[in-house]
Amino acid sequence: MRDTTTPLRIRAFVWAGAAVFIAAVVMVSAALVWNARKVALDDYEAQATRFVAGAEAALNRSLLAVDVLLASMDELLGLSGSMSEWVDPDLASQRLRSSARQNLMVRYVALLDANGKTIASSDAAGSALPLQLPPGFLASVLEQPVSTLMISPPVVSFATAERVLYFARHLRMADSSLVVAIAELPVGALSSVLVQGVDITGLQVTLERAGGLLLLSAPNREEAITPVLSPPLQEVAALGQAWKAPARLSGEPALVVYRPILYQDLRISASIPLRDALAGWRDQRNAIALTGLLFVAMIVAAGNLALRYLDRMSQARLAIAQSKATLDQALESMVSGFVLLDGEQRVVQWNSRFEEIFPWLRAVMAPMVPFRRVMEETARHHLPRASEEERMRWVELRLLKQNQHHEPHEQVLPNGRTIQITERPTPEGGLVITYHDVTALRRASAEIESLAFYDPLTNLPNRRLLMDRMQQVIAASVRSGQYGALLFLDLDHFKTLNDTMGHEVGDMLLRQVAERLKTCVRREDTVARLGGDEFVVMLHELSLHSEEAAAYARRVGEKILRTLNMPYSLAGLSHHSTPSIGATLMGGALQPSVDLLKQADIAMYQVKSQGRNALCFFDPQMQIAISVRAQLEGDLQAALAARQFALHYQPQFHLDGRIVGAEALIRWIHPERGLIAPSAFIGVAEESELIVPMGHWVLRTACEQLAAWENDARYRHVPLSVNVSARQFRQRDFVARVVEVLRETGARPHLLKLELTESLVLDNVDDTIAKMGLLKTKGVRFSVDDFGTGYSSLAYLTRLPLDQLKIDQSFVRNLGVRHTDDVIVQTIIGMARNLELDVIAEGVETAQQKALLADYGCQLFQGYLLGMPGPVSELEVLLQQAATQASAEGAAG
Repeated sequence: MRDTTTPLRIRAFVWAGAAVFIAAVVMVSAALVWNARKVALDDYEAQATRFVAGAEAALNRSLLAVDVLLASMDELLGLSGSMSEWVDPDLASQRLRSSARQNLMVRYVALLDANGKTIASSDAAGSALPLQLPPGFLASVLEQPVSTLMISPPVVSFATAERVLYFARHLRMADSSLVVAIAELPVGALSSVLVQGVDITGLQVTLERAGGLLLLSAPNREEAITPVLSPPLQEVAALGQAWKAPARLSGEPALVVYRPILYQDLRISASIPLRDALAGWRDQRNAIALTGLLFVAMIVAAGNLALRYLDRMSQARLAIAQSKATLDQALESMVSGFVLLDGEQRVVQWNSRFEEIFPWLRAVMAPMVPFRRVMEETARHHLPRASEEERMRWVELRLLKQNQHHEPHEQVLPNGRTIQITERPTPEGGLVITYHDVTALRRASAEIESLAFYDPLTNLPNRRLLMDRMQQVIAASVRSGQYGALLFLDLDHFKTLNDTMGHEVGDMLLRQVAERLKTCVRREDTVARLGGDEFVVMLHELSLHSEEAAAYARRVGEKILRTLNMPYSLAGLSHHSTPSIGATLMGGALQPSVDLLKQADIAMYQVKSQGRNALCFFDPQMQIAISVRAQLEGDLQAALAARQFALHYQPQFHLDGRIVGAEALIRWIHPERGLIAPSAFIGVAEESELIVPMGHWVLRTACEQLAAWENDARYRHVPLSVNVSARQFRQRDFVARVVEVLRETGARPHLLKLELTESLVLDNVDDTIAKMGLLKTKGVRFSVDDFGTGYSSLAYLTRLPLDQLKIDQSFVRNLGVRHTDDVIVQTIIGMARNLELDVIAEGVETAQQKALLADYGCQLFQGYLLGMPGPVSELEVLLQQAATQASAEGAAG
């Protein structure tokens, strides 16, 4: 009788497995839905946080601009030295209009007395323009003990019928009476600043006071009475991150993020309702549910297919005989060699691929041949010079390994190919042996390892392998007490070689440097390339004493210096290159590899700062100096963002006393340290590339000053000189940036003089001539600053479109003291005269220096003797005095 229980057990097992998979699909779908919901909420939370941060920065900038505008009315109208009766309303209104145009958000500005009467206004209506200030706002401004920016609640403007905000601060007159500077800003303008064009679904933005008084909102709520939002933001903060807080405008459950701004008790808040945040998630949830249902349907279908498959298993057994013939054919088409042995270790079957791998066995292979015979023939081929005893030992070892059925092992053939051998026992006690050619795979693995741990250009260990070896050496040093050393090398002026000769020549130099470095160290030492032109030499087990280890490391470093200073042959040309080497000892204690590299790197930069081509050991003071420098760089970046820089102008004089121009000099007005001279920060700015945005700011500010003088006959003829750094000049878009600044500011190009250093002019002369020529066609003039300190070629100078040479102050300082400097100055003046160039001497501090320069033929002067650098107002006073004196002399004549 046929047993039917087995099919029932199989069916139950199949459906149980299907149920497990269905449960897994349901759990995964639920997890995905929950995770998608969390991701959606986290994304909107991140968007809200970023938006509030951006809105805070934008609004702070806008309010700061209005605050500066109001605070500057004291200086603009001279209020602190005047009284309200002395103020000329027409002149004051004209100046207010000019000042108000600088801020596009301000509708108008006005000056009120303590009773609210308009003294002056930038609006054309002047004092006739009524101001509808909120009740008590003027009094609250006057009550402030210190002049502070005050912001009113929104009101409807009488003139434009739109909602506006008033910004005000009180100013003190000469008689201690108070006046109020006030500015009117449309709510719409501030709303656009607040929203920043951001498109976040359901976003509700408010600007409100700490007590909840609403000043601005988006979407806008135009209500006759300014609403007070409840609860205050301080109480909402505890619920904001949990999506349970009431939205500030709609009151529905939402995420509420807020931040205070600079002024008063103002807060910016962003509310995203939970309903809007989950709108996209609902579509995802439905899609995941649909996908889960499809998977469940597929599992059910798969269960049915599995049952049908089991029903057909019996039919498949009948086809096994036919499959054997197909298997034999497949064995012949295998990419691996194949040998089948019976229980007595005789050859039963093999394929043609086996004969291709071992062609010397073709004459041996035959059915029922003992596999030992095959191994003996293989031994004769593998060990042609070995004795018969050695060959038999090799065969026995091979057969022993075969009988143990270990993991696959490899055999290297005499022709260099690598064969992977796999042995698997058969049920009858025989063996199935496969031979797979893995030569290409092993070569690829070796190449991958080389790429992972070695520099492809120099074949030296890379950073990854170096760090691994350093950890091993440091651990060994701690155990043995032996000191080692780390040398960090950087090639001097390598970038110049790359830029002038090309990267292929630079790569040739790097390969030759790598070869030379290997000749300078022992076999057990490590030479690695970190990248670019940076190399590291690791010396280990130098001595048990740190002094002896340092002395040995210095000898190796000096040997490297001598070796790398020898000329190189690059593309048929002789090239001289020098290294800067920083060194530090390693050992004695467990130290992180990164710290040791940093120490050697700091020491290397100390060499750079001292002139290059030398060796220097790490000193903790270097670390302190680097930290101070990094702090200064961070302060400079903050200063650029906060606009802490100002321009001072040093006048330039003719021999007859006329002011013929001025040089724009940048000054840093630090909020804590006060006025900082350029010598304290220009070097750091140049190394960190902050000099580029600083230089563009100086250029634009100077051009704006030229444009501001355009309509004033007293100043419109005065040219300004602007220093240009090497990094700024070498920017690809330098010419376009200068032309753009001239066009945007409206400054006349012939009044702008760009001062270039002598080394900058002669570095890549062709590029210099091209850029100067383009700007020369626009009318811009050029001067060579610090002339005489470099190694100028007269041939190059004649090619450059120059207008002026500036004698360096180091020569002026020694006039009458050192004869050689007098000769140099006379030579420069004579050369300038022959080249038809103006010549100006800087750093003139004594009357004797000026007299000597005049005797030598110099007619233009700049220095503390004649005029100190100062704000533009001081320069304008000097120009006014010069104009008054000229008028008086003309009248007397």
